[in-house]
Amino acid sequence: MRVFFSAGEASGDTYAAALAARIAALRPGATFEGVGGHRLEAAGGKLVADSTKWGAIGIVMAFVASWGGIGGFLAAQRALATGRPGLFVPIDFGFFNIKLARRAKALGWKVAYFAPPGSWRRDRQGKDLAAITDLVVTQFPWSRDLLVAQGCDAHWLGHPLKELAAARPAVENREGLAVLPGSRHHEIAANLPLAREATKGLDGPFWIGLAPSVDKDWIRSLWPEVQIVEGASEALRRARAAIVCSGTATLEAALCHCPSVIVYRGNWLMEMEAQIRRPRIAHIGLPNIILERRAVPELYLWQATPQAVREALLPLLADTPERQEQMKQLEAADGMLGPSDALTQTAKLLVERFG
Repeated sequence: MRVFFSAGEASGDTYAAALAARIAALRPGATFEGVGGHRLEAAGGKLVADSTKWGAIGIVMAFVASWGGIGGFLAAQRALATGRPGLFVPIDFGFFNIKLARRAKALGWKVAYFAPPGSWRRDRQGKDLAAITDLVVTQFPWSRDLLVAQGCDAHWLGHPLKELAAARPAVENREGLAVLPGSRHHEIAANLPLAREATKGLDGPFWIGLAPSVDKDWIRSLWPEVQIVEGASEALRRARAAIVCSGTATLEAALCHCPSVIVYRGNWLMEMEAQIRRPRIAHIGLPNIILERRAVPELYLWQATPQAVREALLPLLADTPERQEQMKQLEAADGMLGPSDALTQTAKLLVERFG
């Protein structure tokens, strides 16, 4: 069984590695390759392109990151055209993966899209997916329903983060604060100094969860006192509360039952773009998107000042009504995300259908 993953960001790399490990257990001798990062490589995947630095939010940063992606796209195309076709598993990262999935399909590959782009939307899904996939596994039940209506063979088996979070149970006596500044270099450069300033004078420890690709010495130069751990869940399960960069980690905080403040700061180009475009965004954090209400405080771009972050954070560190209410809402979000074995069940489905 030949499996080619394509993951453009840290969360996708994590999913690819987890799926590879589970497929290998079910189908010894399966081979793995593709576009990804350190985790996929550690799981036995041969990287044809390293996507560690590709992730970006907004037009400006996407343009900056795209130069590395062009070479990776060409390398992936060459690899897909070499040897006998197998199973192509794109993970999120829509602009890149939709084009690559179309090419893989034309070359005779079976295409199983995992965590399709925009799956959190309740009003629409990717219109091209039915034509370029043989199977779609999505993280949300409403996404499955919309995709089936469009003609996809779509499945919802639960959210994969639930299985990853369940593998690391919470520490009994939580203490200190978790800081999840993002997985992209420009996110960390903007969000980590914000968190440090917002928490001045507060008792630690301060846990920072990072992807393996992030330069730890650089992080210590920005905040010498922090305790660095690998991965968002490892930090969140230890902490009493968290400051979390908008993205997948906001949902990890919910699943780790760690009350949080969601932030997103950008450089001056990103903030100028946002001022010009004025996007209509009801919520930026996944728990709020899922619950369709502002259950977790959000501070976006120019709203995310150290003082504003501190004011939203302080009630979550003590046993307050604000903390109790958020904990209640996080439990509700957890309950909406289905079973806790989505990755295991996805691997079984892929092996049954394509192995």
